[in-house]
Amino acid sequence: MSDRGAYDAVLPLQGAHPRTFSSRGPPVRRALPFLAAILAVALVLPVGGSSLLAGLAPAPASANVQRLDDARDRAAGLRGEMAAATAAYERTWAEVEAARVELDRLETRAGDLETEVAETEIQLGERARSVFKHGSTSQFELLFAAGSPTDALERAALVGIVQERETAGLEEAVAARTALDQTVMLVEQRREELQQLTERLSAEQAVLETQLEDAEATVVSLEATAARQRTIDRGAQQGVYACPLDQHLTHFVDSWGFPRSGGRSHKGTDIMGPMGAPVYAFTDGVISRHSNSRLGGISLYLRGDDGSTYFYTHLQGYAPRGAVNNRVQAGEHIAYNGDTGNARGGPPHIHFERHPGGGSAVNPYPYLAAACF
Repeated sequence: MSDRGAYDAVLPLQGAHPRTFSSRGPPVRRALPFLAAILAVALVLPVGGSSLLAGLAPAPASANVQRLDDARDRAAGLRGEMAAATAAYERTWAEVEAARVELDRLETRAGDLETEVAETEIQLGERARSVFKHGSTSQFELLFAAGSPTDALERAALVGIVQERETAGLEEAVAARTALDQTVMLVEQRREELQQLTERLSAEQAVLETQLEDAEATVVSLEATAARQRTIDRGAQQGVYACPLDQHLTHFVDSWGFPRSGGRSHKGTDIMGPMGAPVYAFTDGVISRHSNSRLGGISLYLRGDDGSTYFYTHLQGYAPRGAVNNRVQAGEHIAYNGDTGNARGGPPHIHFERHPGGGSAVNPYPYLAAACF
């Protein structure tokens, strides 16, 4: 029976194994000295189904570097557009304020003209009532009523001046009111145009701000990817490493430090996979210990030749090569994936830890990513 065909088999918990499994797991990945150059920015991806790190081409890294450069250029361009939009916005607001000042001045002038027009109208009204009451006195009457020709001429000149002034005052008042009405209408029209312009600029600026936020978020994301890749590169040390589960059937994320029950934080990586799937030795070393606890369930310790101890927990059972004191090579089948301990009822997975020198746990994700992705 193939490894995959036995995933759903019912397995004993201790010392037992399914009917038939290959003793070797997925192809071993051997880290190369130039791995850091190959994996500059891009996340490591399987190529053509092969799990050899040496089989990875640098093209994905170049593509991601280009994506990062493009995102940075786009963000820089948007910042420039934002600066131009902001300057236009400020200029428009200055024009609006200037128009408001001019409108205020014109409205003040309008008030003064209204007063003058009203006074003129009062005077004209009084003149009209006087004429209606007393009748109009023609220039001929004034001339014949004069005591002398000189007096008549003076009276005629005075009447002409008064009439001219009244007519001119009325014409000026009408002209002033007409000019005022036209000016106010133009200013209001201009003010409405400026308001529409500022609203359009505000909308464009909002779009630019959103685009800039998206571009900067893309830059941050790509820079985080690059930083993570650099960590992965450092984690891919000289030596032999294999993915603990078949990389085509597993998935996991960097969950180091995530909160857990009882106020704990996550001190490893949860490698998801099918129930009963073969679990492989991460590196060359010796199976140093088994355990079975309420929290971790069935567990296994691998003391690696690289000086680190690797802890597998929530297992369903052990494979024959996973017996204590057995020397194993990276990729050998040592256990079965499960949900024992406090993982009971949840998705089957391996809780995987790395303890350099047998000490405190460190984040294993970079090392797993180098071996599995």
